[in-house]
Amino acid sequence: MDEPIHITSEIGKLKTVLLHRPGEELENLTPDYLTDLLFDDIPYLKVAQAEHDAFAEVLRSRGIEVLYLDQLVAEAINTDQLREQFVDEMLAASKQDSRRVTQTLRQFLLDLPTHAMIRKIMAGVRKDEITLPPDQHQQLHNMIEKNRYPFYLDPMPNLYFTRDPAAAIGNGLTINKMHWTARRRESLFMRYIIDHHPRFANRAPVWYNRTEKFSMEGGDELVLSDKVMAIGVSERTTAEAIEKMATKLFAGSKFEKVIAMEIPKSHAFMHLDTVFTMIDRDK
Repeated sequence: MDEPIHITSEIGKLKTVLLHRPGEELENLTPDYLTDLLFDDIPYLKVAQAEHDAFAEVLRSRGIEVLYLDQLVAEAINTDQLREQFVDEMLAASKQDSRRVTQTLRQFLLDLPTHAMIRKIMAGVRKDEITLPPDQHQQLHNMIEKNRYPFYLDPMPNLYFTRDPAAAIGNGLTINKMHWTARRRESLFMRYIIDHHPRFANRAPVWYNRTEKFSMEGGDELVLSDKVMAIGVSERTTAEAIEKMATKLFAGSKFEKVIAMEIPKSHAFMHLDTVFTMIDRDK
């Protein structure tokens, strides 16, 4: 059986690509919380979708298989048990500290069809979308804050950067612990795809996992050849994470060298791929 993942270079004929089509998560960006969600401005969804669709069609016209993140997750969580487990993990990762809110969100999400549920988790749940049961013992800080912050479940507007939460290396991948809390939940989608989707389940080694202590992001990971990869030591990828990933990579693959490249720890140099990329084989 063919390996579901096979990446030994940044250069070569692309066969399959994983994309996320911009969705309602962009419409849930608000000026007051742009910084928290790692955005500088609010993209216009209609134009973003049109540009994305044109890009995807260019790929398809060249014989490239285009996969979509939400569709793969929907196909992966195809039982009631997996749906519930997925929602529970996603809500736990959202750090919602109110049991009343968590229970209401859980039921709201599980009542949706699977694909709609996934899209809603990606888009975020605004406070005006659900009605909480009465609370006879409201805490003062909740009473003060309830009309300020607009979300019970934060949107994930960075999802269309699909390279960051997971990155393919050889016949496996890293499922990354994202540096910023705003992106931390993103890699949970790929965790369920790799564990449960029939195309991938039990067939791709994981070189680094999202449950690890130190952060790593795919924009810092570059496969230079079938034996060498480069990785940025950056604002978002730590030296400790690189060491742990490399140990597992060397033990389970044909890779022989990992080149760690330190770059400035600032927004302008957030990932290695912002300052360094391949233009041809061995170049």
